[in-house]
Amino acid sequence: MYFGKLCKDGLRLSIEGSFIVGRFAKKNVIELDEEYATKWMSGENLNIKAEGYVILKWGPYFLGCGKGDGKSIKNYVPKDRRLSYGNRRVSEDDG
Repeated sequence: MYFGKLCKDGLRLSIEGSFIVGRFAKKNVIELDEEYATKWMSGENLNIKAEGYVILKWGPYFLGCGKGDGKSIKNYVPKDRRLSYGNRRVSEDDG
């Protein structure tokens, strides 16, 4: 199982790694609503202010790790694990 990657600026967890570590984490965990969770799992970056690596969570589910630059959170969900509907990915233009 792929747990994550040790980068020069911190540990970037996989989705599985976030499940293992997330339940013990006391900080750097961001709780998402359903809309943001869907955007995240579709591969979108999120316009949420955060710094450094954070764990994303929706209800009891850990959705992986992203990196905040102070303005938004960069998405690291692998393309083959992203949500899609039919033959297209979910995007902001979908109503």
